[in-house]
Amino acid sequence: MARGKKSLTLEEQLEKITAEIEDTETSLKEMKRTKKELEEQVKMSRLAELDELISSSGKSFEEVKDLLSR
Repeated sequence: MARGKKSLTLEEQLEKITAEIEDTETSLKEMKRTKKELEEQVKMSRLAELDELISSSGKSFEEVKDLLSR
């Protein structure tokens, strides 16, 4: 025969929800850290690609900089 769920006291409910909030905040912090790392990797990849394009164009960095700042 199946038993029903045990009713939690108000204190137990409070402890449970507090623990869930802490777990969620920890998870959110980790996701934000991972997001920041990925954004930095994307930036570095784009810079490397740009550097490769500049090198293969035969133009100097200064020439490309002048073209872009017009």
